[in-house]
Amino acid sequence: MSDSTGSDFHFSLGKSSLQDQRDRFVAFAFAGADLLLEVTGDGRISYAAGMTNLLLGYSNKDLLGQELSGLVRAADRFTLIEALRRIGEGGRFDSLKITLAPPASGEPGHDMVMSGLCAAPDDQITHLTFRKLTGAALAATANGPQPGQRIDTADFVSMVQDRLKSGEGAADDYALTLVDVPRATGMTTEEANDFFATVEGYLRAVSVGGTSVGRLREDKFGVLSEKALNGQETRERIATIAQEIDPDGSPPEIHTSSLGMDPGDLSQADLTKALVYTINKFVADGGEMVSITSLAEGYRAALDDTLSRVAHFRSVINSDQLMFVYQPIVEIEAWRIHHYEALARIRQGGQVFLPSSFVTFAEDVGVVNELDMIVCRRALETLRSNTQVPPGGHIAINLSGRSMSNSVFIQRLLKLLGDNRDLMPRLLFEITESAEMHNLDEANWVVQKLRGLGCRLCLDDFGAGAASFPYLRALEVDFMKIDGSYIMDAFDTHYGLPFLRAMSQLCRDLKIASIGEMVEDAKTVKLLRNVGIDMAQGFYFCRPGADVSNFVMPPKPAGKRKATG
Repeated sequence: MSDSTGSDFHFSLGKSSLQDQRDRFVAFAFAGADLLLEVTGDGRISYAAGMTNLLLGYSNKDLLGQELSGLVRAADRFTLIEALRRIGEGGRFDSLKITLAPPASGEPGHDMVMSGLCAAPDDQITHLTFRKLTGAALAATANGPQPGQRIDTADFVSMVQDRLKSGEGAADDYALTLVDVPRATGMTTEEANDFFATVEGYLRAVSVGGTSVGRLREDKFGVLSEKALNGQETRERIATIAQEIDPDGSPPEIHTSSLGMDPGDLSQADLTKALVYTINKFVADGGEMVSITSLAEGYRAALDDTLSRVAHFRSVINSDQLMFVYQPIVEIEAWRIHHYEALARIRQGGQVFLPSSFVTFAEDVGVVNELDMIVCRRALETLRSNTQVPPGGHIAINLSGRSMSNSVFIQRLLKLLGDNRDLMPRLLFEITESAEMHNLDEANWVVQKLRGLGCRLCLDDFGAGAASFPYLRALEVDFMKIDGSYIMDAFDTHYGLPFLRAMSQLCRDLKIASIGEMVEDAKTVKLLRNVGIDMAQGFYFCRPGADVSNFVMPPKPAGKRKATG
């Protein structure tokens, strides 16, 4: 019975006409698609069915003979060409995002998922289905960069993690490949642009959904794929692209590095650290220098690197490489020095550097309180010795919001200040990174303890963050330093002056002295005076210097403070 049934089945199939087979294929394709195309080896459409008028603006008949690449948006053409090449070699594609945007329609185009199959490579006919992306499926692809768009490491890592969460398989089914493609020597600017655009198109065609590529720098890419890319095959393909664009040039030296995405025992936070470290190292050092092959290995390398940098950080802050420069803060009406801000600098190889990245690293790894303690000790030494600033001068030093939230640090700080109580009236603290103070009641307790010892407190960079007003309401400080952007806006925008005037009035109402920064000329001094700002700081008075004990005030600009409410 079973054999007879089987024979009947094969007999009936053998009797089917070619048209019947095509009808079945079309019906099968349309079960999950809106458009079916057959494309010849030269990329021209030989058969079309489905929503052609809606999606492409042509009837089925009018599409015949047209090049498919001319019916997609320009940014996707390199990806489409690469996909057709790979399908034509006997492969298949699933779920590649392509935007259909025929130039004649004048519309932005339709976001589609393209799948393809070439069942008989000798016939050079590729079968493609297109399904329109809508709703959640469209949103899931929207967080990736557009072709040619740069992406920073943090955003790329976020995109990779989103893809891993939304993917159908487990994380260890995926791989991240980093590709270093130096610009080939001899290429013109136009040729180089075409080269990198074609390379990115190729990489998109092999990435998850055709959207999981990040251009981390002009010549460096990150690609999330469903399996590790074959390094040799990738290098050969990119070398071929270079040869096609510049036949007489020497091919670039291409490096690839694949990273398995199995997180093992790593937490989400540790996985992020591993990815960020590995990608940043790849971008900074180049593919030739990176040999990390797993997230666990990347995490260990990141940890070792962090410990090494912490050791270097500690050696610097405990040596004479850490130094102060000073800048005066001037009372505008009295035209005299109120105090000097002590600004940390790093001295290396005979040069002096701003410590921005140094401090950011210390904040990120939780050791900024060590810097704050050293800075406080150095400031007390300066006040005690009456050097570098005029005898009896007052000094302001920065105190990070992260340190303000560290109870052990605060106890040590209060002990240090209590042992030097006679100097406290000459010491001010500027609270920086106030966004890191999550318990404002505790932070205000610290502020009042410091004020009780005789110190004065300033809230730095007021207006730079959305939470500035809650901080001002919660912390009973003596000074408020207005972020310099508001002062620049007072000259450049219609709203800047009203904002600045409102901040000045707020300080007067709260009986807090106001400080304006980034004062570089006499007109800015006059502006601050006119809106009622009490003090000024900036290059108009002097640039920060290692010794300001003999500082001489510049002439006071003419004019008087306007009456304020």
